[in-house]
Amino acid sequence: MTTPPSGDVIEGGPVTPIIALAPPRASQWLVVNDNVMGGRSSGELQLAPKGLIFAGSLDTNGGGFSSIRSRSLDAALAPFEGLAIRVRGDGRDYACDLRESATVSGSGVAWKAYFTTAPRVSVDLWLPFVAFEPTWRGTVVRQRGGGAESTFHHTIHSLGFTIADKRDGPFRLEITGIGAY
Repeated sequence: MTTPPSGDVIEGGPVTPIIALAPPRASQWLVVNDNVMGGRSSGELQLAPKGLIFAGSLDTNGGGFSSIRSRSLDAALAPFEGLAIRVRGDGRDYACDLRESATVSGSGVAWKAYFTTAPRVSVDLWLPFVAFEPTWRGTVVRQRGGGAESTFHHTIHSLGFTIADKRDGPFRLEITGIGAY
């Protein structure tokens, strides 16, 4: 994987963009904070010239999470090994979320891969699909016998990012590239 990507900001290998971030469109994204369950965290999506900024403040007195999700993605990822994502972080822990259900309301299984950012440093994350765990409302789930909920099927309808690192205070994650490798 030494060929530079074509048309995206991810470096280090051949990458197929799956969400166009430049120019970003707010209508492609949904913000979901813990206020849906009585929490007090705030999070918002800001548009930047080269991508998205997911920023706000986490309050662990309540739900303790904030997230953004794409709408109506419908990406077939079976030919790929994982996701390549360029982020600039704040030193906090985040999750990349994949949803196979056509609803992005949060009622289904979300496949999550976790990553830690460095303050004010842009990095390329290489998240293999085998690193994604099935979760329901933030808790890892396993079905006996390896049923449908324990198998990632590689067709996603939504991609997102969540912060729920159990630390009060401000957060900021810049996302400037999302692709599959």
